[in-house]
Amino acid sequence: MYKRLDDEAYTKLRKGLLKKEETGFRRDFLTAALSNKSFLDFMQETRVVGTGKEKEMDVLGKLTESEYNNPPDDTERTLYKKWRDVPTKTACRVTFWGEVTLNHVEKDVIQASYLAAGTDTARGVDRIRQALSGSGNIDSCVRAILRNMSGIPEARGNISVYVNCPFSRAWWRVRLAHEVHETVKEIFGQEDPSDFEKIVHLLRWKNEGWETIMRWVISRNSVLGDTKTRDLLVWILAEKLADTELKASFALLQSTTIRKVCRVLGIRCAWQELSMLNIEELKDVIERDVLLAIN
Repeated sequence: MYKRLDDEAYTKLRKGLLKKEETGFRRDFLTAALSNKSFLDFMQETRVVGTGKEKEMDVLGKLTESEYNNPPDDTERTLYKKWRDVPTKTACRVTFWGEVTLNHVEKDVIQASYLAAGTDTARGVDRIRQALSGSGNIDSCVRAILRNMSGIPEARGNISVYVNCPFSRAWWRVRLAHEVHETVKEIFGQEDPSDFEKIVHLLRWKNEGWETIMRWVISRNSVLGDTKTRDLLVWILAEKLADTELKASFALLQSTTIRKVCRVLGIRCAWQELSMLNIEELKDVIERDVLLAIN
């Protein structure tokens, strides 16, 4: 069992911070995030930190703000290799990733202020100070910290833990790449090192595309819930994206393409059980739907 934040206390904290009328509490939270010690003290005072003796995750080497918020490919792979034994039932919990993040703050691998960084180029510490001074938005700053720390299911649903928390997003992205690669090796009966690189390239193209794929993977009764269909779709997209001669490659970079493909496959699933098709039949179906979506 890996160490996690206290579920009840952490849920209460998130809900309290999302209430706009809790002005003083939210300001205290942002002020605490300006230093690691004060942030850890705040978490202790709100009883979020677990008291069990469960296994604590190994931490990464020291990260810059940009390396934390948008880990390079090699950092993501190192992260997954170090944490690959974490069960999926644990890796889908916001309390687990919240503890992982807090542990990295405690070990000074990252600064608590990094959690406030948004999609723009502003540093987290500057964003916090602007929010506290009135020249920035307190609500968006608070939400940024919660999203980056663990995901924020109260605002973004179950998808948040997979796409918003940098540590979790990196872990799941590399894991999915390995799963798809294993399926590809099984299908074709041989291993090509370049296959894995193609898959990683696709999954890393931009976060909107990653979110779209994961949203379809985890949604209830999703066609991508069938791993064979999921892995083959990801592989076909990766192959087409790697084809520099394919004029439609740019269209593959749009999350709307993935949504369209998944919708078409979902409609087809209503009258045909895709998991019952053999690989060649399923590949033919998916390729036609992919080409339909990008042309």
